[in-house]
Amino acid sequence: MSKSKYNVQNPDEVVAKYGADCFRMYEMFLGPIEQSKPWDTKGIDGVNRFLRKYWSLYFSDNGWNVSDAEPTKEELKILHTAIKKIKEDIERFSFNTCVSAFMMCVNELKRIECNKKQILEPLNVLLAPFAPFVTEELWSLLSHHTSVHTSTYPDYNGEFLIKATVDYPVCVNGKKRDIVQVDAQLSQKEIEEIALSLDTVKKYVEGKQLIKVIVVIGRMINLVVKE
Repeated sequence: MSKSKYNVQNPDEVVAKYGADCFRMYEMFLGPIEQSKPWDTKGIDGVNRFLRKYWSLYFSDNGWNVSDAEPTKEELKILHTAIKKIKEDIERFSFNTCVSAFMMCVNELKRIECNKKQILEPLNVLLAPFAPFVTEELWSLLSHHTSVHTSTYPDYNGEFLIKATVDYPVCVNGKKRDIVQVDAQLSQKEIEEIALSLDTVKKYVEGKQLIKVIVVIGRMINLVVKE
């Protein structure tokens, strides 16, 4: 750690304070691997908070709190989105964006209070190359008698990445009048019917000539009326 790059600090001191996993992930998080980066420990607290938050997914105030319940569609989508992103970034050696993806994933799981084993177990394997010691300990607590580092790395299932619903802004003559959430599998005709049934839209359409309904799938709905 060069003196020209901020300061001279013994890595052993950082490991003693934050742990080897935190130090390892922070080194990855500093930026693209091919670029030289100034060494500065100011950002390491963020990685430390991430690891503590990750650990807290497995525990409640009363101790170990991992559930065998079936995961929800939302939980599966969060996990498989992370798997896809992280595996693609690993292939590009973009380890800093991998760390960012882990942070986003854990934040979302924490927000919905996910503690499902079917989510946390593959996530732990996914994180293992980045935080080998924490994940090894949690793997043992998950009742495994082999190393997490000999486990098959998870792959994503594209079925879980498909959006179940879509939010459509509903416009009349280009002016947004409402937002409606619909099933992502609905046809254009069904989406049109829902938009026309909205009370917030009817008052701008009733008594006027409806010229056409424009539905941009996954984006927006625009009702064109003649004033």
